[in-house]
Amino acid sequence: MAKADVVRAHPDFPWLSLDDPAGVEAFLKARGWLDAGESVRACEKPGEGNMNLTIRVRTNRRSLIVKQARPWVEKYDHIPAPWDRVQYEIRFYERIARIPGVASRMPRLLGGDTDAHALILEDLVGAESLTSLYSGEAFAETDVRHLAEYLGALHQATRGPADPAFMNWAMRQLNHQHIFEFPLAENNGLDLEQFECGLTAAAEKLRHDAAYRGLNRYTGERYLTAGPVLIHGDFFPGSWLRTPKEIFVIDPEFCFYGDAEFDLGCVVAHLRLAQQPRECAESFLHAYSEQPGAGNVQSPLLTCFAAAEVMRRLIGVAQLPLAVLSGSRAELLDRSRRAMVDQAWEELWE
Repeated sequence: MAKADVVRAHPDFPWLSLDDPAGVEAFLKARGWLDAGESVRACEKPGEGNMNLTIRVRTNRRSLIVKQARPWVEKYDHIPAPWDRVQYEIRFYERIARIPGVASRMPRLLGGDTDAHALILEDLVGAESLTSLYSGEAFAETDVRHLAEYLGALHQATRGPADPAFMNWAMRQLNHQHIFEFPLAENNGLDLEQFECGLTAAAEKLRHDAAYRGLNRYTGERYLTAGPVLIHGDFFPGSWLRTPKEIFVIDPEFCFYGDAEFDLGCVVAHLRLAQQPRECAESFLHAYSEQPGAGNVQSPLLTCFAAAEVMRRLIGVAQLPLAVLSGSRAELLDRSRRAMVDQAWEELWE
């Protein structure tokens, strides 16, 4: 169903809009999310996001972040998405509130309404996304260590039997399709030549590599299998914010109980996509391994997740603002194949 059809089919739903500050104010007041005498002065777009409508609400007293999930991907509204995903994000914030090493690096949850598919968060004033890494900015060693500590604290504190409250099955199926299936599908309609001349041929070669496809299929099946820790599920520079003093993590709507290697592999993949040195990935993994209760990381599984993430960011829908030279996407795509087949994430660099 098209976006316009969905909106028409739910005339009583409180569809929020950046262009309707009065409507946003009425929405917040109805839920008691504004204090007495507080009014909305402006609504702004806080940054580039994919999944949800995100609004920075400036009132006469403070600044807040309001997120609303819709039954489509906000950036690509022709793609359907699970409408109930906000409940898992709310649960994540509620769960990590009891984990100091995690809660201290995330904004505070100020309220949630699952019927309106919305939540309200503390605004990290002055924070900027680390997507600047893709433009050649160096990844500060302190940021590397703090993010590794965050993941270590999250995984250690939640290790145990999979919690059914974090199944998040529909979101996992959506992510599985866009990581492991769509990029390798024949005639998927995505024009790869717009990203790099010759990338179509490189992708076609990968699609016919039986060994690679078999490993990719296994990795996708592992992604859909419950694991021993609560993972963030989308741990990449777009979910990292830096303030003048600290680094924070946001957007856990893809969270579920899975393998720690998925979060770790995502980091390795994006460090390579951002052309950070291999030593940066080594430092991150070393810092993670030093966290109490980090567990035994399976390098082959981490490698498979990292290679799949590189592949889908090069020839899938969710593109990145990569600062790369002509021919480098095809070369990196081949490196991701070799890393997957040889079970060595280091080959993403070598």
